Formats: sequence, structure tokens, C-alpha cells
Amino acid sequence: MSLLTTPAIVLGSIKLGEADKLVTFFTAKKGKLKGVAKGARRVKSRFGAALEPFTHCNLVVFEKPGDKLARINQSDIVHSFQKLREGWGEIHLASHMAHLVQRMTPEEEPNPSIYRLLLEGLTFLENGADQKLSTILFVIRLIAYSGYQPRWDQCLKCRALLNQPRVYFSSGQGGTVCPKCAEGMERVATISQGTLAFLRGSQKMDYSAAHRIKLSSAMKSEIEILFGDHITYITGSAPKKFIPELAST
Repeated sequence: MSLLTTPAIVLGSIKLGEADKLVTFFTAKKGKLKGVAKGARRVKSRFGAALEPFTHCNLVVFEKPGDKLARINQSDIVHSFQKLREGWGEIHLASHMAHLVQRMTPEEEPNPSIYRLLLEGLTFLENGADQKLSTILFVIRLIAYSGYQPRWDQCLKCRALLNQPRVYFSSGQGGTVCPKCAEGMERVATISQGTLAFLRGSQKMDYSAAHRIKLSSAMKSEIEILFGDHITYITGSAPKKFIPELAST
């Protein structure tokens, strides 16, 4: 049995037995990790609020070779993100981010970029960032850090540069295609030039600086459709909603 100590973020938990919890974390050192917290549902549990959703913590677990579930020994709160559990809209958006990370990442595969992204994404929500823009920026980067970064600079079929007034996005191809190549293709959607410029620019910008971009409601809706379909293609199932209805516009 080996001991693992790592910073982690709680993605969610479910009841296990009469008093235990099965908790899913995204850790800095080992990616997505599931563990059992013995007695966590008892009134006087030693874990207290350290296993609440979105909590940033220092996690200590015991891992036994051959066992799929670790044993949670200790979880010390670094930052609780309590504010995200107090507002209905904030709960929905933070839960949405955590849910997407669960869906888009394999078990126990380190990905420090996704760990930092989730921590920063929750921080921006807590600090009152534009909720819909912040969620869009989070999803764009999550897809990229998961290995599915779309191409925005050229047609993925004929390699032509995209200087036409009309451009399309193909979730199957994983990026943009020109009008000629889009003919007869399934799962394609039109991208406006403004949205394309945003997608090209935002992926090159610092995450914090990108939050200063102003997007129209039409562009936000267009991006929701594009990436909602892309996530469906990647995971094989449609998300409940790319961005929950309670998000501000």
C-alpha cells in the first residue's frame, strides 16, 4: 500500500454503505481519482466539510495495487469555494464544470493543465466573472487540454486557408472546413467571421486576459451549438446543456 499526498479539487461524491462516501477528485499529481472516505457521513466525521463539491484541498490517500478505489486518509481544506454553493446559478455552473471534467478525463492520468484550469475556472466564477463567457472559455480550454483542440486556421480536408466569407465547423473532422468540402458532410455548422476570430484569438490569449473580451449574445449562442456538438462527438453522449439556463447572458 502506497501513500499519495496531492493538491486536489472535489468533483462530486455519492453515498456508500451506511456512513461512507465515494468521492471523485481531480488531483494535481494523478488526474481523476476516486476514493472511499470511511465514516464521512457521520455527524462528527473527521472530514468535516472537506469533501464538499468544488473544495480545493490537500488530499492524503492510501492506494493498494489492484484496487480501483483509494482509501481517503485525510483532506485538509485550502479553499472551500463556499460562495459557489450558496447561489443557484453558481452551483449550476460550478457543477457543470466539474461534470465536464469527469466526462472528458480518464481515470488516474495526470493532466496538470486541466487541474489548473478547473481551479482558475472556479475562482473566476467565485469572483463574479461574466458567467457565460467564463464557462465558454473554460470549455474551449478543457477540450484543448483533453487532446481535442480544433483547428481554426485552415480547411481540415483540403488544407486551404480560410479566407472565404462562409466557413463551417465539423465536429467529426475536429475543426473548420471550407464551403466546398462541407458539401455532403454530416454534423457541420456555419461559423460567423466574428466567432471564428474569437476562437482563433482566445486560444492564444492568457486565460485571465480572455475574460476581458466582449461577446455578443449571438456569438455566445453560436459557440454553445458548436462546442455542444463537439463534446457530444468526443464523449459519445450529449451533455445535458452546454451552459445551464441559469447562466447570465
